Amino acid sequence: MIRRGSILLEVLLATAVFAFAGVVVLGAVDGSVTDGARAARRSLAMDLARSTLARMEAGIPDEADQSFAVPGLRVESRMEPSDFPGLALAVVEVYDEARDGRSATANDDPPRLAVLRQLLRGDAGAGAPRPEVTRSETPRTMSPRKETPR
Repeated sequence: MIRRGSILLEVLLATAVFAFAGVVVLGAVDGSVTDGARAARRSLAMDLARSTLARMEAGIPDEADQSFAVPGLRVESRMEPSDFPGLALAVVEVYDEARDGRSATANDDPPRLAVLRQLLRGDAGAGAPRPEVTRSETPRTMSPRKETPR
């Protein structure tokens, strides 16, 4: 009788260990799937930011074509002054409007998925004049690099 009870105890213990291992493996798989989806969304946001920056560089207005808009992603672009004459700093930010079940409060900003910054010429590279962006302070000048003999 003791032998039968020990076999039953062994089977119950083995089942509990197997169930615990299954829960751990399923948790790891769920985390991997979530991370993969997040990486794909971030990659899409980066592609959208690159496209927006290329459109800014080409001088294409934002209102010209909205076919590149992605549902759930919000793109904000702006020009900022730079320290270099004839150049302006283009900033493109992509925000995730799809909250994926997260709670939304009034002051809870959506997560920023991508930020790109690039200096652009004042003529947008395509001959179209870009609005002048000025800085209130005096721009810094850079001294030319001195080449060292080899």
